[in-house]
Amino acid sequence: MEVHDIRLPVSGTPAAAASARRQLVAAMRGWGLPADSDALHAAELMAGELLSNAVQHAGPRAITVAARCDGNAIRVEVSDSSRDLPLPRSPTEDDEHGRGLFIVAALADRYAVEPTASGKRCWAEVRLQTASSAHVALQVPIPRR
Repeated sequence: MEVHDIRLPVSGTPAAAASARRQLVAAMRGWGLPADSDALHAAELMAGELLSNAVQHAGPRAITVAARCDGNAIRVEVSDSSRDLPLPRSPTEDDEHGRGLFIVAALADRYAVEPTASGKRCWAEVRLQTASSAHVALQVPIPRR
C-alpha cells in the first residue's frame, strides 16, 4: 500500500472541527480503507477527541489536523499554538468533560503529546489489521438454562 497524507487547517470553532473531521474521514476512505474498518472508526474517534480538545483549550488560535497511512497504521495528529499540555484527569460520572484522552488511550496503539516550537502536537496511531487477524473468530460458550 502506498503512503497517504492529508493536512487541513482548522479555525478554532466546533463547527470547523466537525467539518475537518468529516473531510479527514472522507480522505481516509479514499485511501482504500474499508468503510467498516475498525482502524478507520478508531481514527475518526481519535481525530474528533483531539480536535475537540484543541478547540476547547487552544481557542480561536490556528489548529492543524493531519492523518497519514503507511499501510501498517493510521496516525492522526492535531497541532495547535497553545503551549499548555493536556493532563488526563479522573472525571466523576457526573462530569460532562474530561474523558477525551481516556478514549484516545483506549483506542490507540500508540499516542503522545509533544511540545513544538509553536505550541504542541497531540498524536495517536492505530494499527491496520492484517488479513490473517481480521477474521479471527471468538467463541464464547452460551450457558443453557
